[in-house]
Amino acid sequence: MAGRISVVLIAVVGMSLAGCGQPQQQEAPNEKQARLLAAQSADLQRALAARDAEIATLRRTHAQDLQQRDAELAQCRARIEALQREVDRGIAERVGSLATAVMEDNARLRREIEQLKRQIEPKN
Repeated sequence: MAGRISVVLIAVVGMSLAGCGQPQQQEAPNEKQARLLAAQSADLQRALAARDAEIATLRRTHAQDLQQRDAELAQCRARIEALQREVDRGIAERVGSLATAVMEDNARLRREIEQLKRQIEPKN
């Protein structure tokens, strides 16, 4: 933006110098200032429009990034829940199989105890 202003100022100064050599109608100082201000205003308006467009683009990009991250977060949460269900199911199956094994061992040991009791009982 500063470069544009410099170019405009150089052009204005160049035009002023070119005009000094010719005995043409001279502009009043107020008219020169008004032209310079108009040129500067136009440059600033263009720069402002460019910045506004850049801000709008950045906002859209940021919103898209947030949506993508939200989607990734939802996928991660779903995966965590699925893994937790698998872990819970695995624990339940292991506890169930362990309980079954313990109960089977317990039944086997009771049978052995009964057999041993019969063997050591005095025969009548």
